[in-house]
Amino acid sequence: MTVPAPDTIRIYRDSLGEWRWIRRTPAGATVSESRTAHTARAAARIDVAHHNPDPATYLVEIART
Repeated sequence: MTVPAPDTIRIYRDSLGEWRWIRRTPAGATVSESRTAHTARAAARIDVAHHNPDPATYLVEIART
């Protein structure tokens, strides 16, 4: 039995310098994304956990700034 590849959630800074996230499948399709921008990276991580309560099915990647 093969285990499916997990989705990836990327936390990044937008053009205004605020933190957002986007969840994509291994094929690159967007599953979900943040509805609001956050001034702190930690707040974006909390938002990820709130909107994606299934941590076993995704990896989190944080963009370097």
